[in-house]
Amino acid sequence: MNKKKPEKYNSQLIDDLLNEISPAELRRTERKMMLAARIQDALKAKNMKKGELATALNKQPSEISKWLSGTHNFTAETLWDIGDVLEIDLISLEDYKKEKIVYMGTTTVSQNVNQNNYLNISDYSDLLVAKGTMNLNQFQA
Repeated sequence: MNKKKPEKYNSQLIDDLLNEISPAELRRTERKMMLAARIQDALKAKNMKKGELATALNKQPSEISKWLSGTHNFTAETLWDIGDVLEIDLISLEDYKKEKIVYMGTTTVSQNVNQNNYLNISDYSDLLVAKGTMNLNQFQA
């Protein structure tokens, strides 16, 4: 069976419509499409049908179809639920870095740290000394 190659189609109307979309809206649409594709890929990898996903999530199959259309605006809870069923991470918080801020009198110190690298108060005093904003006699840990 011969597959027909897609033909390039030009339309001034489509071009005009695409030019009216803001870059931010275009990026949101791309992200929604990527989420839908990722869910679809995970379904295929698990050899799971849309109906099975719907049953596992207590949803209607029509809702799963809407999700896979790439137009759905997901809640974080829904993405976590889908990820749990499909055993994938659709929202990754692993690389999230927190900024710790300590106020010491009139001096503010902030440093980005991750979940496994929390600084204690004596580390902050060392940071203040290194920045030249405090001398060792001003603070005792």
